[in-house]
Amino acid sequence: MGKRSRARAQARQHRAAAASAVRQQADSTTSHDPTVDVRGHVGVALLALAAEHLTAYDNHLVVLAARCDEPGPRALVVSTLQQALDERLAQVWEGGWQPADLHRIALRRSTTAVASFAVSVIGHDLARHARDTVHPTWWAQLAELGGGRALAGAPVPAARSAGMSWLTVVDTTLRTLQLLSALPRVERITARPGTWVRPLTSTAADVDERILTRVRMLLAKAESTPYEAEAETFTAGAAALIARHRIDEALLAADQGPEGLGKGADARRIGIDNPYEHPKAQLLDAVARANSCRVVWSKELGFATVIGFPSDLEGVDLLFTSLLVQATRAMTATGQRATQGAHRRTRTFRSAFLTSFALRIGERLRQAAAEEERRAESEQGDATGSRLPVLVEREQRVEEAVTELFPQVKQTRSRATYDAEGWHHGRRAADDAQMHVRPAVGEATG
Repeated sequence: MGKRSRARAQARQHRAAAASAVRQQADSTTSHDPTVDVRGHVGVALLALAAEHLTAYDNHLVVLAARCDEPGPRALVVSTLQQALDERLAQVWEGGWQPADLHRIALRRSTTAVASFAVSVIGHDLARHARDTVHPTWWAQLAELGGGRALAGAPVPAARSAGMSWLTVVDTTLRTLQLLSALPRVERITARPGTWVRPLTSTAADVDERILTRVRMLLAKAESTPYEAEAETFTAGAAALIARHRIDEALLAADQGPEGLGKGADARRIGIDNPYEHPKAQLLDAVARANSCRVVWSKELGFATVIGFPSDLEGVDLLFTSLLVQATRAMTATGQRATQGAHRRTRTFRSAFLTSFALRIGERLRQAAAEEERRAESEQGDATGSRLPVLVEREQRVEEAVTELFPQVKQTRSRATYDAEGWHHGRRAADDAQMHVRPAVGEATG
């Protein structure tokens, strides 16, 4: 039996066990204790959802929603649901998830309503902690998700105040609880809310916002210009600037001694979703490797973990996002210009296009990084042709971090793509750039 067949068989067994539990629990749901009664309905409803026993789920959903028509029973239902949300979310944080991860998986496995409600749940939870005890990444993710505009108060009554019926409120809450309950543990890459401690000193490995601003300027120009060669020139300029900053940062860290590298490599997650998730993952890996980072793709969860030094991670994130926009635009334009447009809009063509684009961009990024390294070696008076030791040490730190976070990670090969025309056009799109990037960098810095 293959891996997928075993997974399907396990899923069927899980649903069967959950259905059996639903039948057993349903017989003992009613209790003279109102609190126990409400908890029983919530518990059976969640089991029914897990078992895809929607009739049983609807029955308990209606009972809980009906209780909300009266103030006393309503308060009990709301407090029970809110307590369950707090408990499940604490387990999710303990399991290594972050706000952006949770929102992404909600969109992937559930509905936009559940994803939106999850953001308000996250915002309510983080607000309970002192701001300096929550990693800045979490606040940034929450702001990007719109959590800063979340309704005041606890999520369940706030949803009702926003105009939802009690039936919709309870349904959305239960589906959110079921989603949280089904999440696996993932690698923890930041401290849990309430446990983070701000570093007392900064190091050379901290992110230089001035460099990132210049990179963003170049990439914004690349995304806005209608001319492919100009876009690629701006992109190459951003890539060279990122590479040069990485080298300068490593040299500065070496001058500072052991403390210069700070705590070493870090990690962040970047979403990788369909369509064309394989070539997207390849593109991210190509960008990461050119910038001394490594990628571990969690396909079933819709994200990849990038491991590297903080400033390198910022550069990889910015460059990958921009290249994906440019590749998609070039792919679409190729299909529109083609005399055989129908063929060039097929999934096979587009997958081949993006795969070829990713591989060629990887080659060019590595070439640009190597040129910057050779320039740095010349400036340092090293004529041996070997890499600077500080860069080798930096990459060793990254490899050690990968092993620590993912001790059982396996290398995989992507599936082959057989559309020759798509491959040709994808490579040509990645090859259109003029790689003489120093004037572009000068323009951004001047």
